Amino acid sequence: MSRNEHSEASPQGTGVAVGDLAIDARSLTREDFEDRHGSAFLMVGGIDLVAPDGPGATVVEMDFVDTPELPTTTFKPHVHPIQRTGRSVGHLVSVGRTSNNDIVIPDVSVSRFHAFLKQGHGDELSIQDAGSTNGTSVNGRPVPVQGEGVPVTLKSGDRVRIGHIDLTFLEAELLIRLLRDSKR
Repeated sequence: MSRNEHSEASPQGTGVAVGDLAIDARSLTREDFEDRHGSAFLMVGGIDLVAPDGPGATVVEMDFVDTPELPTTTFKPHVHPIQRTGRSVGHLVSVGRTSNNDIVIPDVSVSRFHAFLKQGHGDELSIQDAGSTNGTSVNGRPVPVQGEGVPVTLKSGDRVRIGHIDLTFLEAELLIRLLRDSKR
């Protein structure tokens, strides 16, 4: 199934399962991986990046929390490639709950059109809130709404919160390293 065929009903929206990228991360060069999957990603799904206490590999821990009072859904950690798909209008990468966004996150805390990302100088990416109900933050700091402040520039490893969904911004190089070092 291509990225554009994912439906809004999918538990991961437009996301790609982390396991589906692991083989390519181990077998392709970084340039070939980026050609196939993109150069920047938002990772979601119970994944915590743990920096070691000195030289060594980054550890990827998969923590899943079961809440008995809530209905459960089969869920795999996944990434959303930050790419224009043609579903939204304009030159920005849109993020929202509905299928007319480039990145679809099907969660009630995410507004229909929640935020957008845009390419800056070089490969720099920035994020801006689109006037969402539940806000956007980077590393715990609120992201200004368009017209009320400047976009926030993202760095690989930044924690991004869209509504109540926690994500990690990863450039391809770090994602590839994490996937190569993971046990899965």
